[in-house]
Amino acid sequence: MQSHVNRNFLLAFACALMFISCRKEETPAADIGLGYFPTQIGHWVIYEVDSTVYDDFLNDTFYYRYQVKEVLESNFTDNEGREAIRVERYRRDFDSTLPYDSIPWHLSRVWSFTRTNYTGEKVEENERFIRLAFPVRDGVNWNGNAYNTIGSWNYKYKSIDAPFTIANMSFDSTVLVEQKKEINLLNHRSYQERYAKNVGMIEKNVIDVRDTAVLSIPVLNRIYAGVIYNIKLVDYGPR
Repeated sequence: MQSHVNRNFLLAFACALMFISCRKEETPAADIGLGYFPTQIGHWVIYEVDSTVYDDFLNDTFYYRYQVKEVLESNFTDNEGREAIRVERYRRDFDSTLPYDSIPWHLSRVWSFTRTNYTGEKVEENERFIRLAFPVRDGVNWNGNAYNTIGSWNYKYKSIDAPFTIANMSFDSTVLVEQKKEINLLNHRSYQERYAKNVGMIEKNVIDVRDTAVLSIPVLNRIYAGVIYNIKLVDYGPR
């Protein structure tokens, strides 16, 4: 009789453990925002770039317009032993006599991405930037230049999981990153990037201009030197 009771107890205990285990397996992992920094090989994005350069040495203003295509080409191991991604960047310059689709791409740069459970990092022109910090949450801020020599910039999230439309493409979840904002009587510096889930960066806006005189007129109305450029997504894939 005792043996029979023990067997029933053990069977019930084992069933209880299996139930608890199954419940744990069914519990979805918390979404920390990794989708804002996709790493699937073959993923690609195309951006349109408009840039205005105020050259104080030549005392002239130059305008540039072109498209950039970024392709996540292959995996490799970086110098810290982490899995990273080779990013091939292609460029084609604007020609007022031709549609962009008829202009061939040419390889212009090779960058790299590294995504961990804590950071989304990009190596651009041999400078490593922490573009995103995980989890993507209100109140999170970080030094985006912690791994380069540019100087400390306090990145922070301004809007999270917000809908956004660009180039007739609507996204349910985007996040805006304010990288730097410094506006005074001599300088106007504003750097922002926006990311969409499963796409990556969809927009970048930079104003970095200055003047040499201290006046009450906004610097944007009396630019002496600097650059203003905008990068906007026009297509991505695969979809």
